[in-house]
Amino acid sequence: MARRIILFFLVALVWVPACFGQATALRDYVGMISQNFHPNVVAYMEKFRENLQKRGYESAVKGIDRFLKGDSGTGFVYVADNGNNYIITNYHVISQAVSLSVTFEKVDGGKTKYTDLSIIAADEDMDIALLAFPQGQKPFNRGLAFLNRPLQEGDSVYSAGFPGLGDSMIWQFGSGMVSNASVRLPAPDNPDSTIGPFIQHTAQVDPGNSGGPLLAQTQGVPTGFAVAGINTLSARYRQAANFSIPMYQVRSFLDSNLKTKKANDLEGLRARIDSFIKGIDDAKPFYRHISGYLSNACTAENAEYALSQMTGNAPRRVQEDILQTFSHSPVDGMSYAVAWTIENALRNKGKKISVVVASIEAADDNNYTVNLIVNNNAIKSEWTNEYGIWRIRTFGSFASGDASLIKEKAPASSLRADPNLQVSTGMAYIAERGFGLGADLYLRAWWIGFGTNTLFAENFFQFEGVSAFFLPLKATNIAFTPFGGMGFGFQIFGMDDSVVKGDLGFSFQGGFQLTTSAVPGLFLTATFKRNLYFLHWDDKSPPDQNLFYVGIGYGF
Repeated sequence: MARRIILFFLVALVWVPACFGQATALRDYVGMISQNFHPNVVAYMEKFRENLQKRGYESAVKGIDRFLKGDSGTGFVYVADNGNNYIITNYHVISQAVSLSVTFEKVDGGKTKYTDLSIIAADEDMDIALLAFPQGQKPFNRGLAFLNRPLQEGDSVYSAGFPGLGDSMIWQFGSGMVSNASVRLPAPDNPDSTIGPFIQHTAQVDPGNSGGPLLAQTQGVPTGFAVAGINTLSARYRQAANFSIPMYQVRSFLDSNLKTKKANDLEGLRARIDSFIKGIDDAKPFYRHISGYLSNACTAENAEYALSQMTGNAPRRVQEDILQTFSHSPVDGMSYAVAWTIENALRNKGKKISVVVASIEAADDNNYTVNLIVNNNAIKSEWTNEYGIWRIRTFGSFASGDASLIKEKAPASSLRADPNLQVSTGMAYIAERGFGLGADLYLRAWWIGFGTNTLFAENFFQFEGVSAFFLPLKATNIAFTPFGGMGFGFQIFGMDDSVVKGDLGFSFQGGFQLTTSAVPGLFLTATFKRNLYFLHWDDKSPPDQNLFYVGIGYGF
């Protein structure tokens, strides 16, 4: 018995340091991925940051600083049979970048950073990307080994990567087991279809782990671990439900992009254009669909103009979606805004949308001009092969990268026809009582508003709670907003007599507001109201009365 105990401790003393050393060796091959954004994106975000800092929004400023830092995920070294060096990661980790950096960190905190990596291949559906070192650099003699067998449920697996902690990315090596060797998940945009298959496992995967390797202990390889998959996502509201791309898909991706030389991919371009047109649905918003076809350059060069057009001109639900997306991922928010300007132009004042390809003309193997006929109007678009994926480079005059549009159209960003809060004050004429003063206050969301109306005149006071519908009709720099609603409240009069008189009842009202981008938020308003009172405080109350109100207001 004593011998067994002694033998157990001897094995443990050997095994624990060996595993620790193997995990430590992984740091030489697993690195932090940082994105370098398009110069236009950086310039816009720095301008935005400066404005926020002047207004004292320090938390938002820090958020922009974190964004510009570019930390996005994890990648690992792959060395091909010919000795060429690459980094493998997820597509979503690098999708917003024009170039990338990868940093390897040792146990003692020392770091080795490689800059200006380029994206040479990517697959959106598989969510895999391949990065190359600049000028054919080969800093690694070998990369991580690949596992040559499929994983089974119950197998022990390990995760390695750099999840975020505060403003930093911190090395993490986790362990778990395979809980489902092949699982398909509902597609995010279509619950009736699925994506995958994935390996489901319980090894730790947190934001920042994306693109890192899923590992299995393997004898005969330098680090003691072989790559069994790529960690790509984690389920919300589920404990330890993490998902990885299986190794056979990674091998297929590498074979198709490294071993097969691709010729002119005109057939792929045609299929991509057909998919773009198929997703255009005039019955519902489709800017999210369009955003998936925009190149990084198209987004970067048109974002400032698009955001200025979207603010105040797009429907409120679209503005809220784009701004909320922008707060989480600025480049995605910019892409949505550019896509909305394209959708807005394609809609052509609400008509049914018809899109037909007129011609496809080659500039070179990676760039084509695609001429479209949209509702009998010719629109020229340029498409580019962005690391293996055909994307829109320019689209008509509204996504052309023309910087002068920002100056010409910038006033439209001040057209505030959908405020969240509006107040007004002005002159009222009350039938049989003469002139008085009035004030309105409304809280608005979508097309609905709730608020109060208050009126003062000689020996007269009226107060109502009101619900109303607003319908903004917008042109480039002016908006006309008809509205109508119903109020419930009271009026008091005869306040100079010994007995105060009054009524309780309803009112129906309608009118319009007029605002321009010349003075942001300022509007003129006119209202006609018909008071219908049913509960009288004495027998001498006046009959139902008409009321006119003209005022000036401000929307926030």
